[in-house]
Amino acid sequence: MKNATSSTPDKPLEKGLMLLALGIVFGDIGTSPLYAYQTAVALAGVNSAIGVASLVIWTLFLVVSFKYVFLIMRADYHGEGGVFALMALFFGGKPKPGTGRGFIACLLVLGAALLFGDGAITPAISVLSAVEGVGTINPEWSHLSVPISIAILLGLFLSQKFGTGKLGGIFGPVMLLWFISLAALGIYQIALYPAALAAFNPWYGVQTLMAGGWNILPIVGAVVLAVTGAEALYADLGHFGRKPIVKAWGVIVFPSLILNYIGQAAYVLQEPAAASNSNLFFLLLPNQHLRVAMVLLATVATVIASQALISGVFSLANQAIELGYLPRVYIRHTSETERGQIYIPLVNAILAILCILLVVNFRSSDALAGAYGIAVTGAMAITSFAFVVMARKCWGLNRVKSFLLLLLLLMIDLSLFSACLTKLFDGGLVPLVLAVLVAMLMLIWRKGRDLVHSSMARDDLSLNELADKMGAEKFLRIGGTLTLVMRQSTPALASARIIEHYRRIHALPEKIIILLLEAEWKCPLAKIGDIRVEKFPEGLWLVHATHGYMVEPDAPLILARAAAQVGAGFDANESFYVVGQEFIRTCDRKQMPPWQRAVFSFMGRNILPSPDYLNIPADRLIVYNWMLHLA
Repeated sequence: MKNATSSTPDKPLEKGLMLLALGIVFGDIGTSPLYAYQTAVALAGVNSAIGVASLVIWTLFLVVSFKYVFLIMRADYHGEGGVFALMALFFGGKPKPGTGRGFIACLLVLGAALLFGDGAITPAISVLSAVEGVGTINPEWSHLSVPISIAILLGLFLSQKFGTGKLGGIFGPVMLLWFISLAALGIYQIALYPAALAAFNPWYGVQTLMAGGWNILPIVGAVVLAVTGAEALYADLGHFGRKPIVKAWGVIVFPSLILNYIGQAAYVLQEPAAASNSNLFFLLLPNQHLRVAMVLLATVATVIASQALISGVFSLANQAIELGYLPRVYIRHTSETERGQIYIPLVNAILAILCILLVVNFRSSDALAGAYGIAVTGAMAITSFAFVVMARKCWGLNRVKSFLLLLLLLMIDLSLFSACLTKLFDGGLVPLVLAVLVAMLMLIWRKGRDLVHSSMARDDLSLNELADKMGAEKFLRIGGTLTLVMRQSTPALASARIIEHYRRIHALPEKIIILLLEAEWKCPLAKIGDIRVEKFPEGLWLVHATHGYMVEPDAPLILARAAAQVGAGFDANESFYVVGQEFIRTCDRKQMPPWQRAVFSFMGRNILPSPDYLNIPADRLIVYNWMLHLA
């Protein structure tokens, strides 16, 4: 997790961040008018046009405005949001070995995994729903929707390397135009049929549910489509901060959505046949030429809509790495001012493949709608439970208030989740299977790391104790210098690695340097920050160095600076560098079954270092796999 956060932005910067947030955070929830209302009103019937609009409006208010904006987005961990931020708050940082697989931890891992699954579906359904609008221009073009969608998705994922800041600068003005268009269309239709304003009355929504009969769950499941981007708001918190996101929602996004949904209800009341038309949204425009322009704008908007989930998945993956639930992979920071703006190539590639496969398999937004909603509503329910548990433990919320708040939040979330379960065998299994696989990988990785650290804790010695042990047991020493490179770790773990090295080689170099690297926030582009050097007996040196979070540190240069700082002691030019990862070769089946051990080892083999790791010359880099035999 992050150890720092940016200061509160001034007003001009905050306005700029509001515009960027429109392009990154609100794309998903902002494009739901393309399909949410039509899906619901087709199930409820024309007579419930106002009731459906009322359900959508009050669901937006309760889920987004009340739950996320007013409550949950206050729970950030050093500026970061998402279920892993709740985990860090609950555990007071990174969960210690043995605590990272308890009930709360497993539940939060599942919540994050559900959002990963939703992240694969959102780009697919968003782009398909807009591209299908070409059928309203020329029905003969309908068959082009799949290839066009695939091409657009490829372009979207290839553009991720430019970073959310730059993409937000391009996407923000487009989304501002999109929300203005939503509001204008809504106002135009409301002016033609003002009676639709009755949708503000929640009683019409209640009447629709009471009259729904066997269709009540499918209707609510369709209404869920209007709020599926809500969890991404919280996951994307670290990209821009709470204030710009909250203000953008209250001033621009929420009013525009309300007006458009009421406008769609007004149009259906004027043209009842439109309720069953999958292109209802585009019919709000009065002529063909405007529809062409709107299809183009909607296509761009839905491409942008996918960004909310993609950037949210990047944030969750980064937090999972920091908390020890995923192996360390290459992460590129794309902003000098917002540490949360990152790009993870491996995650991006996996999402791209999954999205394209979904488009090819389902081929229409209507078919994909069956797979949409279960994952995100499940994640919403888990977030609600974890938030209340965290507030009880960390904020001192009393037992009665905690119970009442949990009851209220779960009544909302579980109602939505239960309604979405009706889609289970219409595609809803897809995100659930993806979520289970992701959660399994994260928990296996955490379990393996806990076992490794528990085993190495037998040699949990300070460097002074290690030096005493080396002297008392007369460790065999040979000429040379060895630098053990570690990130965000402790000298005690380094001691365990040194002892393990001696057990296998039966000799240690004359000089051993432990280089602890730590990414800092204050100077994002600094290859070298503060350097602290400590000398210990038996030729042991500890070098603690900081570097900017946006750059890969230069290990040889850091050692040269450290050597110059202390004078005679070690020669950085003669050192060999050891980086590595612990693997479990054997262990008790009760600790980790063979198949889990195989998965853990596979994941470990596919992490850093890369050939140019830390600017270490290839002929001086030793990539060491610490193969451990656990009792």
